[in-house]
Amino acid sequence: MKKLSLLLLGAAAFMGAQAQNVTSPNQIIGKASAKVVQDNVYAGSSAAASNKNKKTRDTFNPSGLGSKEWVGKTTYDLQTNGSMQRRVLQGAGGALSCGWTFSAEQNVTATSGFLDRGTGYAHFNGTTWTPAPTSAIENPFVRTGFGGLVIDGTGNENYIAHDPNANKLSISKKSGTTWTSSVLSTSNTNAPIWPHSATSGNWLYIVASPSDSNIHTNGIRNGYFFARSSNNGSTWIDDMIPMPLIDSVGHYRGGGNSYAISANGANVAVLFGDMGTDLTLLKSTDHGASWTKKVIYDFPIDHYNFAGTAPTDIGNNGTIDTIFSNDGSFSMVLDANGDVHAAFPVLRVIKDGTSTGYSYFALTSRLMYYRGTATTDSIFVVDDIFDTIHDCDHSGSVNFGQNYTGATGVPDAAYNSIGLITQPSISIVPGSPQKVLIAYTCVMDNDTTVDDGVHPYWFGISSLEGQPYRDILVVGSQDNGSNWTYPVNISKTAHFEEAFVTTPEIITGTKFPVFYQGDIEPGTILQNDDLYDPEFQNFMIMQQVNISDIFLKGADSLEICNQSQVPLGTRDVVNGAIGMVSVYPNPSTDVANLSMKFINTSKNVTVEMFDFAGKAVYTSQLENVVESNTKIPVSILANGLYLIKVTTDSGTITRKFIKE
Repeated sequence: MKKLSLLLLGAAAFMGAQAQNVTSPNQIIGKASAKVVQDNVYAGSSAAASNKNKKTRDTFNPSGLGSKEWVGKTTYDLQTNGSMQRRVLQGAGGALSCGWTFSAEQNVTATSGFLDRGTGYAHFNGTTWTPAPTSAIENPFVRTGFGGLVIDGTGNENYIAHDPNANKLSISKKSGTTWTSSVLSTSNTNAPIWPHSATSGNWLYIVASPSDSNIHTNGIRNGYFFARSSNNGSTWIDDMIPMPLIDSVGHYRGGGNSYAISANGANVAVLFGDMGTDLTLLKSTDHGASWTKKVIYDFPIDHYNFAGTAPTDIGNNGTIDTIFSNDGSFSMVLDANGDVHAAFPVLRVIKDGTSTGYSYFALTSRLMYYRGTATTDSIFVVDDIFDTIHDCDHSGSVNFGQNYTGATGVPDAAYNSIGLITQPSISIVPGSPQKVLIAYTCVMDNDTTVDDGVHPYWFGISSLEGQPYRDILVVGSQDNGSNWTYPVNISKTAHFEEAFVTTPEIITGTKFPVFYQGDIEPGTILQNDDLYDPEFQNFMIMQQVNISDIFLKGADSLEICNQSQVPLGTRDVVNGAIGMVSVYPNPSTDVANLSMKFINTSKNVTVEMFDFAGKAVYTSQLENVVESNTKIPVSILANGLYLIKVTTDSGTITRKFIKE
């Protein structure tokens, strides 16, 4: 494992910045003008590695880490505005339950009604999964979304979400295999939605934000409400009161999902923050009756309106400053000792004061880990996007494409949390010593959409080239957060997007369940107006990884790369497709490598290459193929565009190739 130093703000030097104009989807400023700055030189990484030699990407090299299964689908592809709720529960005998925001509406766009939107749910009994759901669990049905899965004091599963039409909270309770839904009995005076929930025995805690952004709590616009119950939500001691101690000094405004909550015994903690605000921790040792407050990551300008025109000028001395800020997506868990473990991404931002727009330095993204005990507080850098372990193609920098947030009128590939490292989910494995695991989503070097001329949904069309794909990474600590592994890429899927990751708070057993959304198109339809793909709808994927493998592979700095070109690498997930075919290098001067991997063995495969006029310049016949690599000589061909056609028993796949 690598030893990590504490973060020293201002110690890092960044040079050689280049900016490009984009439109940011960040929720704080709501599609305001922004610039993304890609730093190409970084000095002073605290995640230094002793071995920086990298392997080139192996086209077909599945991660081999545990099982990977899709448990359902959804055409509603936005799972959170910022921090993910907990949506995975572990049970006895390897049982798992998971939930997500679901819709089966077809041919959707960003303006679709999603009238069937509710909670998708799947359960694994240790042997088999329930069938992929075709409708939501809400019974009677009410349109909901953005919820979380908890266990109440009776041992039953509860899913708490919001009803945006009525500005109320909904609770669905499971008894046996039957769900019963009702309006949660909390106060709806201030229209709380976007709930995050936690339970400990019969205690139920909820934090939410008002649907009306003009509602203030403790001087915070779009602030925070809190409720707690000692009888599983039948009655409330605090009933959606303004969250104590969270004030406007460090928070000009709040917003949906800009918080996380955890409970363990009598301890309960809530974490708040977003772009341009402090990251503030509240902790209680008496079931929420009293609280202490601690700013664990300070935004140095108090009461800063990130949507305004004021520059990032620390001390108001006329100098515009670049400032590290949390990106609004974070995760937290309390252990049995009452210690707080949190994971949060940060990146540098700057506002020049000429408009409401801002700039952010994408390659300054890094993942932070916070550990708070009764006597000490520590913050570590556990992943740095510009550290050379992320440079998979040896280019000297991390390439995340040119359409990270897109140009005007072009769908983009970012989330509300704009960092290249984002949406972490932190878990602990009790024991002596205690282990800590963080799963998160991260862009992969040089893995971007390309125009293959055939699959505009899968690999991009000309206007959508250069969008970055993300994989699911995990870092782990075997000594309660003091030392950390290198990032382990557990998904390893080139040209496939994985995001919105969630894990259980407390891990039991030897496997780490990681639940996330997979998509053939980066970004979302809901936020980014991305194109709808009727075949590869959004898969909800459960991957169970042996915890021992995380620490074994995490000792190797090479482990982050070597992706597989096959989406998810399993026939279950590429359900209904023929398989995958790729051509590399492309362009090429002497030989084109044709890699084929089919779902089912094809008795007869015909490979043909045609020039632009439709003349066949190469033909090959193969038999009994499930996976094959074929070299096509192209040195004698004229320069230009060619089409490679692969005909199988199940259908035809074509690829575009350029001879140089």
